[in-house]
Amino acid sequence: MTILIDAIRDTTEGQTLISNCSRWNDAVHAKTPRPVTIFTTLFFSNKSQPELHKSDKAPFTKQVQQYGLFEAGSQDVQIHAGFVVDEHDIVLQKTRWYAGAGNALEQTLRAQNVDTVIISGLSLSGAVMSTIYHLIDLDYKIYVISDNVLELPATETASYSKFLLRSLLAKMHVDVITLEEALVALDKS
Repeated sequence: MTILIDAIRDTTEGQTLISNCSRWNDAVHAKTPRPVTIFTTLFFSNKSQPELHKSDKAPFTKQVQQYGLFEAGSQDVQIHAGFVVDEHDIVLQKTRWYAGAGNALEQTLRAQNVDTVIISGLSLSGAVMSTIYHLIDLDYKIYVISDNVLELPATETASYSKFLLRSLLAKMHVDVITLEEALVALDKS
């Protein structure tokens, strides 16, 4: 999403994430046949954000409001121009951390006979972990590309990654792979 990429693009961690995700995205788009590629973007119906709880104490509301309005149709909620998106990609709106919140993600995965999901994204402790938890409950095999996830703010990535990627996900039987390992596996698939 443009709003979140803009929030991290001037950091070393953000520049690395953008480069890594672009490299992965380009490799997936070059593969024939192409794997199912799904982008999710957080946005709300309008500026009043009717999907958000209006309490200042609501954790999700507090988290997202620090970045902006996430208004449907705005440039902020589009997939960042640095990533290739074409007619074969699926772009879904979401209204919470989980990639399937308020959309047809689960139906799409079933319809496309997907049993394995490879995850890249922002925010590691939010959207990425929420999506992992939900998809594990649905019995998907999950891989997380360690080089393609970032915590917000970006400067906290190293400390969160160490615990979440190296400790917690291993206990959950989620495979954490590097970008290089993902590219080799994609090439062999």
